[in-house]
Amino acid sequence: MIDAEALRKQAANKYPEVVEALLRGENPFPVKLRYARIKTTDARDSILRDIATLTAESREQLGHGLTVEWMEINTLKYGRNRIPDAITIATEEDFVGYVGKCSELSTIRLGAETLVTAFPGVRAQIPGLWRVLRDGSQEYWQQVVKVLEFFRAQPFPDRYIRELPVAVPTKFIEDNCVLLERLIRVVAPLSWREGEETFEERLGLKTPDALIECRLLDDELLPAWRFRQFTVGLNDLKHLDELPAHTVIITENRTNFLTLPPAAKTIALQGHGYAVSRLRRAPFLKAKRILYWGDLDEHGFEILAVLRREFGHAESLMMDAGTWEQFAGFRVAGVHSRNPAEQFLPYLRPEEAELFKIIASLDRRLEQERIPQDYVNRQISKMLCSAPEL
Repeated sequence: MIDAEALRKQAANKYPEVVEALLRGENPFPVKLRYARIKTTDARDSILRDIATLTAESREQLGHGLTVEWMEINTLKYGRNRIPDAITIATEEDFVGYVGKCSELSTIRLGAETLVTAFPGVRAQIPGLWRVLRDGSQEYWQQVVKVLEFFRAQPFPDRYIRELPVAVPTKFIEDNCVLLERLIRVVAPLSWREGEETFEERLGLKTPDALIECRLLDDELLPAWRFRQFTVGLNDLKHLDELPAHTVIITENRTNFLTLPPAAKTIALQGHGYAVSRLRRAPFLKAKRILYWGDLDEHGFEILAVLRREFGHAESLMMDAGTWEQFAGFRVAGVHSRNPAEQFLPYLRPEEAELFKIIASLDRRLEQERIPQDYVNRQISKMLCSAPEL
């Protein structure tokens, strides 16, 4: 049986390759469609229904749509009849009308032409960008070009977005940062910095300084510093190097951060999840012993891996099989990560990687705050008395 909905879906699935071909200046037409061929042994009602379906979907009926090539057959049972021999979409007008993309294709062309006019060198890459060109008026794309021209001429401007001398609405760059970053990587690749976390960092723009909460776990550090607990901008975190501390404990849960026991020559930082990677901007930590205490779940180990990607000497704290087993009764339902494990496993020690896999398979987690305080105190004391991992 020939299904009209299946034919439209098949045509829609060909839309990306058709758009890319058109943007390359090629002619992808006619586009052939597959269909269930009518057999002369089919029931007459079935044959007539299929013929009616194709007629209703044809360009003759709709003004756009399918071109059906018919063939005459002669059967003993039904006599002479006309059945389809091939189904195609013959022209661009027929195709975009049939899949309902007339307006979208016009917008894509408008964006592509505006970009190529401003940056002729990107013509070959335009077909691969069609998905980001699906929205926007002529004025919009002209504003995009202004932003791209600025970053190509002045890479890494070290200004806040609002300060940029670009004649576009104040919020335009912020509202379109995903599109702009994608295009800057094509138009001005030397104005884009890989490996940074945020849009602003990748383009060399100023951002408000991230704040890190800190605690001094040793009162003997106080005469030099005067504050036991404080919040400091990430760019000023480097001043902690003035303290005679040799160990830094990083936690995720704030309650646990606030209840860490006293520890000689030790500073505590609250990590804020995956944002722990921001600490790479505090290179003095490379000379400190780093202990990371996260939840015993997939996300906790992923964050440990993110930290260790920056500080390979970082050690895990209470993220071991012994803790996992001892407090089995405190486990709760886990939250699966959507991140591929392969990108984190290389940064985990063999025993950590093994526990990570077990936890993922059980769909359970042990949160930091569920671990009794007396156990926490003993484990931290034991860890600080041991030699650092090599």
